[in-house]
Amino acid sequence: MAKVVQTTLEEEEYKTLREVLKRKRLSLKEGLHLAVTKLLQEEVKLDPSDAFLSRKPVGRSGRKDLSRAHDKYLYGKGRA
Repeated sequence: MAKVVQTTLEEEEYKTLREVLKRKRLSLKEGLHLAVTKLLQEEVKLDPSDAFLSRKPVGRSGRKDLSRAHDKYLYGKGRA
């Protein structure tokens, strides 16, 4: 579920932000979302020892087209 957030900017911060977003052709909403996303990417690091990230693939299907046709193999012919 999405959450609405609110903040206060100094006049000069707001003007500068609007100028940058105008050059990038982004709305205020898009620009703020981008800023938050970039901050989180920098601050929240993946743990390389996480078992999900460090496991090697173990299964073999023997099928050469598995990446293209996996839906067909999982759900049947009608979903290819």
